[in-house]
Amino acid sequence: METESREKKPLLQLALLSAGHFLNDVHSAFLPTLLPEIIRKLSLSMTQAGFLNSTTGLVQMLTIPFMGVLADRTNRSVYVIAGPILSSLGIALIPFAPGYGSLLLCLGIFSLGSSTFHPQGQGSSGAVAGEARHALFVSLFSGAGMLGAAFSPLYAVFLVKNFGYGSLPVVLVPTLALGIVVHRLMPRIGYTPSRQAKDGGFFSKIWQVGRIIWPVWAISLARDATFQGVRFFLPLLLTLRGGTLAQGGFSIFAITILAVAASLVGGWCADRFGPRNVIALTLALSPAIIFGATFATGNLSLALFIVGTALLDASSPMTLAMGQKMAPHARGVASSLLMGFSWGLAGIATYPAGMVADIFGLTATMRVFALLPLVSLPILFRRF
Repeated sequence: METESREKKPLLQLALLSAGHFLNDVHSAFLPTLLPEIIRKLSLSMTQAGFLNSTTGLVQMLTIPFMGVLADRTNRSVYVIAGPILSSLGIALIPFAPGYGSLLLCLGIFSLGSSTFHPQGQGSSGAVAGEARHALFVSLFSGAGMLGAAFSPLYAVFLVKNFGYGSLPVVLVPTLALGIVVHRLMPRIGYTPSRQAKDGGFFSKIWQVGRIIWPVWAISLARDATFQGVRFFLPLLLTLRGGTLAQGGFSIFAITILAVAASLVGGWCADRFGPRNVIALTLALSPAIIFGATFATGNLSLALFIVGTALLDASSPMTLAMGQKMAPHARGVASSLLMGFSWGLAGIATYPAGMVADIFGLTATMRVFALLPLVSLPILFRRF
């Protein structure tokens, strides 16, 4: 009976952490779907639209490493509770933003929510698993976030079409409810922070971990820049070609739901053929498919964009697991650098990409994004 109880506790913790990841990412991914409506309401240019995503990336890049240090110093579940609530709060306020500046403030709030949640959530998912189930738990936790991002456009379109743009405050309800459940069932995460995690200052801890995992981080950055760029600009490309808000939302849903399947298949293949080989294959094939999509038209182009972008994200759980194993004493910091800092810096790239789109068009911008993962291939095969 006692053994069974010990087995159930990590599974319960993983379920709650994964639920938080789902809700955090389902709201954090609203922006691309809402972008056409935001542009229409506030009359934004492509450059201004690109800066919106860059703002979320900048906030995450600046805040998430520090949140990772804080997460490694406590086993209280405050960060996994507060993160999804802040993410949904930022989204809830967007319809009431009267101008560009206030809109940026709303995006800053939900970006801070993601920064707050991910280090403790990702680090804890591996820590509670134990060595034998580490990769499995990290993959399941990551998959929950990807599922949230996948259903995000459908959820956003459903709310806007059926209840209006001003109905977004309803997204606060599930995150507040989950916060209460986590507080009651999991007031503490199931691991004890090490003394090493508590020693040293913020910047020294971030630097120490960064020096260890930088090759994996560089690969993640190149991958995330392309994944974000295509997901962010594809709905705009479709609407410029005469598509609807719903079609744009479906494209994001299809990319992300296929990315979930690709990551699970990628993890299975990594156990058999090695993570480096699987990552190398995805980093080589995906750019070719996305680049080909920019020359195709109609449904073929859309299908290639979806398949190529989803395939690219198959390596995400593998790089996260590699980073945590390289720095087991600082799982929160490692996770923050590989998820939030990488994702945030990649998001900043959408600002200059918006400028390129204003001058040369969205098709040229997509071609630039398509080629970025190839830059990281030489790094993959160095010894680390």
